[in-house]
Amino acid sequence: MFNVVVLPVDLFKVCANYYCYPEVSEIIAQDVIDNFNSTGRINSPSINAVRQKLAQDSSVKNYTNSILTRYSNDKSLDFAAMKIIAKAFNANSILIISNDVPVDGAYARRNVWEMLVLSTDFKITHPYSMETTAVLIDTVNDLVMWKGSFTKKITDNNDMFKAPNAADAYAKLEYFKLYSRDILSKNISQNVYLRFFPKVVDPQPIVDDPKPEGAYFRFESDSDIPGLQNQLIQTQRAKYSDIPDFNSGDAYGDYDEY
Repeated sequence: MFNVVVLPVDLFKVCANYYCYPEVSEIIAQDVIDNFNSTGRINSPSINAVRQKLAQDSSVKNYTNSILTRYSNDKSLDFAAMKIIAKAFNANSILIISNDVPVDGAYARRNVWEMLVLSTDFKITHPYSMETTAVLIDTVNDLVMWKGSFTKKITDNNDMFKAPNAADAYAKLEYFKLYSRDILSKNISQNVYLRFFPKVVDPQPIVDDPKPEGAYFRFESDSDIPGLQNQLIQTQRAKYSDIPDFNSGDAYGDYDEY
């Protein structure tokens, strides 16, 4: 049994955005944790359990906040601090997950919900993409075991990313949840799993730039009828209720592995 601590870079941002929605990095991280625990081979504490543990130990909390802020700013790693954090959770590995939207001509990267507010208020037309990065660190040997980057276009066919009302904003939340649960978290989970058990699973090929289809194609179009997107969500929930094992190897979006 391997113990892995999964840390979204936005771990300490609770209800920090305009919508008071969970940050996308947290959504992805929890789905990855659920995948790990379902294998019976990798154990990973839930996001809530991690927060509770850090609330009880201010020193480890400060180290955690420091490494996540540092990674969020410039993707650098503090191996010494991560060794302390892993020890506190009786683990030898840490998986950091980040998610943001690059902005052309700007040094800062914005989170998805911030970008949604800005794009809606200022009616911005631009082909924005959401970038997710996952990096697995061996805290015993101070090395990176695996790193993967995933890109997903979040604007519609007219390059708009907007939510003029609560129903449209909630539709975006459900879309990201589905994308994480059905596609992205499985891809990350499988790659991490193969680092610990390389001979157990036959990895599936990664398909570059696949065509969006099904629920994912429909959710990318903004509707003038607020209730329509919620109806689509319920329809697609039923359609995709039988989720396959994460080792099925589904891939989505542009993918780079290091």
